[in-house]
Amino acid sequence: MLSFFHSHSFVRRFFTVGMLPIAIGVAGIYVVVSILIAIFLFIFGDKPDRHIRLALMLLWYLIMELVGVLIALILWVVTMFGSTISSDRSQRVHATVQYLWVASILGGAEIFLRTKVNFPNTVTFGNGPFIIAAQHSSFFDALIPTILIGKYSGNVIPRHVLKSDLLLSPSLDIYGNRLPNQFVNRGSKNSEQEVDGVRRLADDLGSDALVIFPEGTFRTQDRYERVMQKITISHPDRAERVRGFKYLLPIKPGGLLAMVNASPESDLFLVAHRGFEAFGSFKEIFANIPFTNPVEMYIKQIPAEIIPNETGECLRFIDFEWLALDKWLESRVVSDASTS
Repeated sequence: MLSFFHSHSFVRRFFTVGMLPIAIGVAGIYVVVSILIAIFLFIFGDKPDRHIRLALMLLWYLIMELVGVLIALILWVVTMFGSTISSDRSQRVHATVQYLWVASILGGAEIFLRTKVNFPNTVTFGNGPFIIAAQHSSFFDALIPTILIGKYSGNVIPRHVLKSDLLLSPSLDIYGNRLPNQFVNRGSKNSEQEVDGVRRLADDLGSDALVIFPEGTFRTQDRYERVMQKITISHPDRAERVRGFKYLLPIKPGGLLAMVNASPESDLFLVAHRGFEAFGSFKEIFANIPFTNPVEMYIKQIPAEIIPNETGECLRFIDFEWLALDKWLESRVVSDASTS
């Protein structure tokens, strides 16, 4: 069913956009019900506002989806019914709307879930081109690279590698396909075709940015063990150097190496964070509302000139840099434990 939706955009959007008013209505009912639940829980003293906060966040997200779709419709008309949608001006307007939409989702999380993200005071991405390889441990951290680029490099258009499941978000579907992004199928049997699609993102890159989540998915212990089994069989030497990861998954090399090879003049920025782990599932989100610990960010810039050109050496180099991110995460976990 999902594969059919992924390959038939008209049917997919007819369903997802058509369901938005219904979903908003259901979320509105949940808000009302959550108030009644809160009154009941208040008597027993068990976080009475938890359901209200989750319901308001869900309603806010769905409203922002609808707003995103309506703005996309307006932009389609303004661009002569899509005939000039690929123009430079149109692309920059769409990228700005995408940034504001993503920022509104995170803003909702800050208001309703009490999520606090401590962004760096200064980040020097420059004017592009550059590559961002970011840790991926939750639903919300997928927003971070877009927000970083919007905050610190406003004229740069991000080109994302995203999993095809996100096509079920109407706004991400529309803006993601109007802008030069690549939706990949993680279960594809033709991995080389997926990597070629990632490589093509670097075509005519100009001053834009490439964004990828090289782990491919959230880390769990089971996933880490499965990844290590595959690497041990296919690349025993690599298995030895990535065996020490405690908080990250070893990167899937195909996409990131394709980007580095296709855009050798681009600096590489590695992005890690501590605090989004509680957003890994709806169950975890609900259990942790309201959130009390702020999200910390760590960004490391690697100049293009020090990244090895040879593929094997490049992978070895990035593995060690990724391990350094894992060590930073370990230091934050130890720090949090010592202050709790």
